Amino acid sequence: MRRMPWTTYAWPGLPQLWLYGSWSGLALAIGAATALDILLVTSFGWSELIDRNWRITIWTTFASVWLAAIAWSIRQCRDEAGARGLDAKGDLFAKALDHYLQGDYYQTEQILENLLRRNARDLEARLMLATLLRHVGRLDEAERQLDILGRFEDADKWELEIENEHNLLTEAKTANATAA
Repeated sequence: MRRMPWTTYAWPGLPQLWLYGSWSGLALAIGAATALDILLVTSFGWSELIDRNWRITIWTTFASVWLAAIAWSIRQCRDEAGARGLDAKGDLFAKALDHYLQGDYYQTEQILENLLRRNARDLEARLMLATLLRHVGRLDEAERQLDILGRFEDADKWELEIENEHNLLTEAKTANATAA
């Protein structure tokens, strides 16, 4: 999980946008910015547009809605983190990497499949699984994992690694065909 400054929670929608690239987070952040801009302009720029008593009421309502939106953002981030299993993911992925480096491929595969059962969108686990499957010679399964990985919109950050895996997979298939 990426680290996020705690001050990010002060702007509604920004935590979802920062952590998950959420469209609802973007909409909420833009809506909050627009509402704040309008309030600032009508309060300090064109203060004659709205009566003083109405301005106080609107600012009080705005502050209440702002705090409620912050609370919603915090709750959404916690729910999303729980759904993605981010608390245990780091430990399990580190274990999988440790087993992989020790050559314990069976245990590595079990941990990675466990991570993917928890969250099918875990790109790092899926990429490592594809690498493991290629490494042990299960080329068709590795190719299937790479195909699944390529369908996710967040996969573009792993584009170079995915392309490299595809190239290594092609080389392995060519070597197997030549050997046969």
